[in-house]
Amino acid sequence: MFNLRQANLQDLEALIQLRLELLREAGDIKGDDTTNLAEATRKYLGEKIPTGEFLAWVAEVNNQIVATSGLVFFQRPPYNGNFSGLEGYILNVYTIPMWRGQGIATALLKEVINFVRATEAKRLWLHATEDGKHIYEKLGFVSTAKEMEIVW
Repeated sequence: MFNLRQANLQDLEALIQLRLELLREAGDIKGDDTTNLAEATRKYLGEKIPTGEFLAWVAEVNNQIVATSGLVFFQRPPYNGNFSGLEGYILNVYTIPMWRGQGIATALLKEVINFVRATEAKRLWLHATEDGKHIYEKLGFVSTAKEMEIVW
């Protein structure tokens, strides 16, 4: 059985490692040198977790973190259907391969969803991998073609 809880700074190194594994599996890391990315992630999480600007939940088995899910809030101008303008973005959903298929990611996501529902946020969104899409759909997420980006 696994235990779910909100992450804290004591979980920093595990959160970094799980993020690197996620990015590696997604093909967003080329080569083996992750030193700079790990350090940048350490700095970001070290600053944002204490202020609540980055929230994370973890699943533990025998006191080892085996999965995580992150959350950040965005404050946008109000719009129809969301007069607060507050939106939540889920990221860093990752389960160590040997622990997949046991409902851990689903349980983590339910925790995040319940947390966000207790706020003024009216939209919760994410970018899904093909492997994770079915989990999100089970929880009520629907695919849209609205997201676009520019990278330089």
